[in-house]
Amino acid sequence: MSVSPSTQTELEAYAFRQLVAHLQARPDVQNIDQMNLAGFCRNCLSKWYLRGARERGLRMNYDDALEVVYGEPYADWKKKHQSKASPEQMALFESNAHLHAQHPKMEDFPPSPAPEEREKRETRPAPPAKGAASDVCCTPADEIGVVEHSVADATPSSDRAVPRSGASKKISLRLGVLTVSDRAHAGAYADLSGPAVIETVETHFPGLLFSTLRYVVPDEEDQIAARLKQLTASGCNLVFTAGGTGVAPRDVTPEATRSVLQREIPGIAQMLVSKSLLTEPHAALSRGTAGVRDRALIVNLPGRPEACRELVAAVAPIVPHALRQIGAEDE
Repeated sequence: MSVSPSTQTELEAYAFRQLVAHLQARPDVQNIDQMNLAGFCRNCLSKWYLRGARERGLRMNYDDALEVVYGEPYADWKKKHQSKASPEQMALFESNAHLHAQHPKMEDFPPSPAPEEREKRETRPAPPAKGAASDVCCTPADEIGVVEHSVADATPSSDRAVPRSGASKKISLRLGVLTVSDRAHAGAYADLSGPAVIETVETHFPGLLFSTLRYVVPDEEDQIAARLKQLTASGCNLVFTAGGTGVAPRDVTPEATRSVLQREIPGIAQMLVSKSLLTEPHAALSRGTAGVRDRALIVNLPGRPEACRELVAAVAPIVPHALRQIGAEDE
């Protein structure tokens, strides 16, 4: 099957996001075990991500790249999940040292190509030599430079491109849905809100939903915040939470959301409350928020499935324009 370079890039990005999500869901798997089995680990993935960023001339440090892959600051992940390597694990690691690639220093890499040069190049990185370990596994982060190849088809394809004048652009939705409910998380009842959100997004954006990640968490601020970070780090560009927006003691979704937002968008929350007040006076008690983290729009919704459907439909008309603005630097 033949696909365009831009479609291939999208599929590869999707596979990367799913790999990151899987690794974040399996903190029990230690990095040294990954190295001993496959020759790469989460840190290698972070360095590849960092290398890609520097190749494109983006200002990124190693800590930023680590947080994308781990879903939280690396130091926090280590405290919670990393165990001391056993003598057997270290012996196996050292016995495979001859497979570790030799890495050039930063100054040995060519300078980052100018944007117009990157757009002309369509070569892809050569695969590693058979039997070799990761080509970044032992490289210090400050020696991760740029490589001579460029991301294929860096210019957006014609069906996604949009002139700076603001003409319409076909969007691709990567949806994240987080249901916040103690009882749904405990299995006391099935989560109906998450599926209601997904169904409504599919209805209002037919053919544009590229991928979906969905989770259920209890009404715990740290767990809500961690999942929101994971969803945006996994590439979701539209994230809805459902539940926990009221005034009960355990309604902490707005606080958790604000803790991860980089910019709030109060107008969205005001619009949704105004919409709900037309039929439900209790909507005045809603404390939901909305805003931006990385390149994702995050919107709090109430917990009732019908309210989720109604408010996703209400916010749908502004989603394309919002996502274009949030991701404008990529256009």
